[in-house]
Amino acid sequence: MIPATALASSGASSISVSPSTVSIPAGSSSTISYSVKLVSGSTWGTSISATAPSGITVTFSDSSGDPPFSGTATIIVGKTVSPGTYTIQLSASGDDPSTSPTTVTVDVTNATVSPPSPPPVTPAVHVNYVPFVIGGLSIGLFIVFIVLFSVFFSGYAPIVRSASFIITAALALYLIIFDRILFTAAYYHWLGLVVYLVLSVAMFLMSLFGSTSMRRLSLYALAGGNTLLGLLMISDAVAGLPVSSLAGVTKNVGWNYLFGFGTTSISTISISLAFTLLLIFTGIYAGSSLASARSGKR
Repeated sequence: MIPATALASSGASSISVSPSTVSIPAGSSSTISYSVKLVSGSTWGTSISATAPSGITVTFSDSSGDPPFSGTATIIVGKTVSPGTYTIQLSASGDDPSTSPTTVTVDVTNATVSPPSPPPVTPAVHVNYVPFVIGGLSIGLFIVFIVLFSVFFSGYAPIVRSASFIITAALALYLIIFDRILFTAAYYHWLGLVVYLVLSVAMFLMSLFGSTSMRRLSLYALAGGNTLLGLLMISDAVAGLPVSSLAGVTKNVGWNYLFGFGTTSISTISISLAFTLLLIFTGIYAGSSLASARSGKR
């Protein structure tokens, strides 16, 4: 603390600073405290001023008042100030022209240079192609089998249709019972699968035991129903499971859920296998049913 005294006709005051020596890098600032006290006489107005070297400025929180009063002074060192030791003079002027200076020593150091920030690291984006590869192959087989079994292999239609019925019914029943995500997050999709299973069983039995006209009608219904189910599964993959709480949760949620085979967070091997086989065999079922309807064979 460095005291200094200002004398006036009506009294005297003293000014002190703390700390009296500061170290400031060029381009930075520091704050010190000052206090003005009445030494003798009556209270009188006192103002504080600073005389500083070029490039250094001082600002006060309270630059005048009636002693006693105190405040803070902020010392700002410009970026161009060379390193070295500098002296700032603080003065307290009262009612008379006299002043009471005190000094603050400023040690200016080299400007602090922050190291350049490293360039942002963009994490590598892992693209999972499994759902698209398996889904694409399944869609292709679905389309191919509709054409093959409705046009080229119509002679095997009754046997193929019966086998396809058993397989698709078993797969649909498995998904209805064990796919909890389908039931809880995509209830309308689950309900549609239930309707498909019930109608598939009914139409298959009608194709075996109904009248000739009813058999043909049921076979066309089986062809159309299985084609529709396959197209709905494809649209679910492409549109991202619309009309479900999974829609929009993640990118490509439809592909990941139906054909992820455990490589995504919302897929399992068993459920994806069931959906994949169901899509393929609905194509076989549709094609063989259409061939049977055309030939009139059960």
